[in-house]
Amino acid sequence: MAKLTLYGVELSPYVRKVRLALAFKGLDYQQIAVFPFMEDKPVEFVEHSPLGKIPLFASDDNFITDSDVIIAYLERAYPQPALLPTDDIAAARALWFAEYASSKMVEVIGGHLFAEVILAKQFFNREPIQTDIDKAITTEIPEICTYLENQLSSDYLVGDSFTLADLCVGAMFLMMHHCQQRCDASKWPKVAAYIERVHGSKLFTDLQAEEKELFVKYGMTA
Repeated sequence: MAKLTLYGVELSPYVRKVRLALAFKGLDYQQIAVFPFMEDKPVEFVEHSPLGKIPLFASDDNFITDSDVIIAYLERAYPQPALLPTDDIAAARALWFAEYASSKMVEVIGGHLFAEVILAKQFFNREPIQTDIDKAITTEIPEICTYLENQLSSDYLVGDSFTLADLCVGAMFLMMHHCQQRCDASKWPKVAAYIERVHGSKLFTDLQAEEKELFVKYGMTA
């Protein structure tokens, strides 16, 4: 089997979803910590990540950039267990929810909430932008929850089993929970139950335990 290496930091939303995909497929890998803003990056990272973004992934000496491309590779190279449904329309819907998580949810939960509540003081050495936090909590996250409430018709976002959609959306809600924010079950009962279901899986409970240790290690609090 190829030697698999992941470059990046665990709390990045893009690194997190690749870590979840690797765990879902039961793949062993080495992780090398790389912060986007660190000066002394590994030579191979500088050479093979032209945009300087994380994650970077290597299968032996073959390097792949971009989290979505990495997951697409993993799905082709290690097709079982599958993250995408066999039905074409269902697969397209799963890819859409993955894109929604990577764009809208990362912008709101990652950028306006997590970056301000968790990272601003401890990593960026500045005061949080309270207007961004307030907008995320009062307007943007409710819009996300309302959209997903209207999309849920079964236990999972696409069909009756866990797919890439749930991996990506569930990962973003985990980031929201790190900031002590929840979807109100009285307003969005299907979303609240969905999050509890996804986060209760072994895939996510293992990840939550690992990230709890990271918060202690780096002295991070909400």
